[in-house]
Amino acid sequence: MPVRVRALAEDLIAFRDLSGRFAVMHLHCCHRNTSLEYGILTEQGIKCCYHGRVFDIDGTILDIPGDPAAEQLKRDASQGAYPTHEFGGILFAYFGPPDRIPVFPALDRFSLPDIDNVPGERLDFGCNWLRVKENAIDPAHTHSLHVIPQLRGAEHFADEFGHIPEIIWADTPAGLMYLAARRVGDNVWVRSAEVYGPNIHAISSIFATGQETMQASRPFMTFWTLPVDDDRSITFFLSHIFDDDTMPFEERRWLEMFGQTDERPYRDRQWIPGDHDAQVSQGPINPHALEHLGTQDRGLILFRQMVRRDIDTVRNGGDPKGYFPPGTAVAPSFANDRIVPVAEIGGDADDPAALVAYAEVLAGEYLTTPPMGFLT
Repeated sequence: MPVRVRALAEDLIAFRDLSGRFAVMHLHCCHRNTSLEYGILTEQGIKCCYHGRVFDIDGTILDIPGDPAAEQLKRDASQGAYPTHEFGGILFAYFGPPDRIPVFPALDRFSLPDIDNVPGERLDFGCNWLRVKENAIDPAHTHSLHVIPQLRGAEHFADEFGHIPEIIWADTPAGLMYLAARRVGDNVWVRSAEVYGPNIHAISSIFATGQETMQASRPFMTFWTLPVDDDRSITFFLSHIFDDDTMPFEERRWLEMFGQTDERPYRDRQWIPGDHDAQVSQGPINPHALEHLGTQDRGLILFRQMVRRDIDTVRNGGDPKGYFPPGTAVAPSFANDRIVPVAEIGGDADDPAALVAYAEVLAGEYLTTPPMGFLT
């Protein structure tokens, strides 16, 4: 059946016709504005329930029953529709200029050997989409928000996240990444995550402990955030599962979802809040003028600057970060864990300056040798 959705402040329907093709269309029929959520699926599109006009998935009018001027009306009108792309069980729609449809960003982390990309539940946020992406580029919150469950008797992130890291941020070809370096026993663990374009972000495992040395960690989760309106957003995600993963998927999914919705009782969320509570409680639109940012908020500032630059770039006819025209390669991704013995960083692993210096070297290395290449 057609699904009513709202995206980018537009009311739409999404459906798959009886021949298996996907479509995203304006909600209201271009004839008399009846909602197509009540439409009848056909082999070639959808039929309005009210007067029977049939629309192909691109909005072309295929049939206007009983009207002697049908052929002329077909030429004069069409139903608003957007190009679609299905990947990993998620339906994507393109809302930009029809002559500028980009390559779908099939990231290098999606096609590794023995990987299964499993779609997750939609996550509804009663706040602006920017809140969700700022959380992704803010590693300072992990040693507080995600250690609370351990302190209060619930397993969630690994205990090692409680070690406050030294953090740097670096531009990537498609966006912005952070590298958070901390000493864990005899190792130095550098965790990185990336915001890829304005609406994608990727993270490495929340179960990582920094105990096992590695050049590159397997991808863990990738997220897309859809602005619904100025003050609401939806996040969709893929979990990256490998053939030899030891944690049962049901347990992993429960831990992934913990704190990402408001479904737990309010008192439970007060006792052990999650990302959803921290973000939504900032307000539907966070008043930046009331913020008092610190050094660890540099990633937020850089991301906001990137978004503003991209808005100006598009306004002036250019392409934003994360846009790849047809015929071009998609940029690599950089969310990763690098874990090395302390001797390899070239300095005192207990010295914050040495950790920062190593993270800066690693950022440069990633840009020349993307980490997913170690896993192919």
